[in-house]
Amino acid sequence: SCPWKSEDVHAYYVMNQLIGSATAFSTGGPGKGMHCRAITNLMQRHNFVDGASAMNTHFSDSGLFGMSIEGPGSHSGELMNLLTEELNNLKNPIDDVELNRAKNILKMNILMAMERSEDRLEEIARNFMTFGDLTIHQYCEKIDSVTSSQINSVASKLLSGQPTMLVSGGAINMVPSVTDVSR
Repeated sequence: SCPWKSEDVHAYYVMNQLIGSATAFSTGGPGKGMHCRAITNLMQRHNFVDGASAMNTHFSDSGLFGMSIEGPGSHSGELMNLLTEELNNLKNPIDDVELNRAKNILKMNILMAMERSEDRLEEIARNFMTFGDLTIHQYCEKIDSVTSSQINSVASKLLSGQPTMLVSGGAINMVPSVTDVSR
């Protein structure tokens, strides 16, 4: 991924929202995440996918972006193929409706997280420590400025590196090797 001060950080957050999170059992009420790719492309199309989610973390000098996917060991190879296919799909043009929905949900989540004055104060302090400036007021503008081509470019750069894989559970011998996944 990228460090906090990178211009690409907002594209990573939108990519994270595009993929989203899905589990076979979900709490939180109707409609939660129903339009994210983890649900529409993975859970609804493949009955062996028990869960899928994106992960996105930024640090002062680097970052981590990826996906996790869960399902029965008997489908290990298929699960890995679906995961890599979903990540590769981020290199393709993104429909405006899907992109705007992801941006709006992301902005809503950020603003809801800032409802309490204590949370706003903590975010302002982190902004100042990281950037030497207060960037909290620019979040929504920066998210709105993310384009499909920017996401495609960031995804291409992300996927050009060597992958990191963690596999757990049964039938891990059926999961493709890191070399196969790189290809």
